[in-house]
Amino acid sequence: MTPTLQLFTRALLTPDLSLRTLAGAQAETAPNGLPQLMRTTRFAEARIRWQGRRWLLSMPLTPSALPAIERTAVAIKRLNAPALTDYRILPGELCWKDHAGIEQHCDLVLQHVPEGKDFDEALLTEDRGLLLQALDTLERELAELGVAHNRLKAENLRWCAGRLVVLRYHDAQIGGDRQADAAAFEALRRRLAATPGPQAANDVTAPYNPIRTLDGHRWTSHLFEGLICVEDETGFGYVDADNRPAIESRYLWADDFHEGRAEVETPTGMGLIDREGNYVIPPEYEIVDYRPAESIVYVRKEGRWALFDYMGRQCTEFGTINECKI
Repeated sequence: MTPTLQLFTRALLTPDLSLRTLAGAQAETAPNGLPQLMRTTRFAEARIRWQGRRWLLSMPLTPSALPAIERTAVAIKRLNAPALTDYRILPGELCWKDHAGIEQHCDLVLQHVPEGKDFDEALLTEDRGLLLQALDTLERELAELGVAHNRLKAENLRWCAGRLVVLRYHDAQIGGDRQADAAAFEALRRRLAATPGPQAANDVTAPYNPIRTLDGHRWTSHLFEGLICVEDETGFGYVDADNRPAIESRYLWADDFHEGRAEVETPTGMGLIDREGNYVIPPEYEIVDYRPAESIVYVRKEGRWALFDYMGRQCTEFGTINECKI
């Protein structure tokens, strides 16, 4: 059952009663006190504050909306790319009762919005040369990742920490045709060229170096709990703050550590490890979605979900997401 915009609005106003993970969220509201909603053909979206950060929360408007992005959401999460932000499906996040009093649930989509400026604001405040260089870098990075965004426009770009990141991956494809993105990048460059730049305070421009790297690795993340996720020729692994190996680079993909746990992927499936590289949950599942704020893990096997605890103990049988309750 697909919820209505009225139900979504009510949930945003009373998250403690209607949302599972996001019970402490606060929606950005209009002067009339109601959440500011944006609607597309497949999703309704609101901006929220949660755990001190800004997010986009999207609700499907059609039954086909979520299945169409499920693979994309999992693939995006595994890319560990600075051009992309956290984008995930929250299983059974929205809860309500239908006219018969039966409890219903709906998955929502959550995406982190990094601190920074919308593209239109950056046009008026940032150096034009830096923005052009950032557009070139973003186009190259998306091509290297094999990501076709397919809705690349000013509203879906954000300027943060000297680079551009893209938002709203509802139409994105991994390995898709990039012709639409190429045309969109050219349109953005033309718009940038036609917009008067900000008044310069001086003629000195800081070097553009958006990606932090450590010597000897193909890619590096940032320091989390004393460890840095890195990608080497042999796969993903972890080093300490002094670039000394901590966990062997043997995974197909790995996430940053949070509360002593990190999601990893191997040829046999996804799993969860501790800071010593020991498996808390063995790598044999389709999806392992660790929620550090709740110390629980959503695990999917053969299309069905179960809950595991922080220690890797299974708490529920595999079934529908509505049955995943401790």
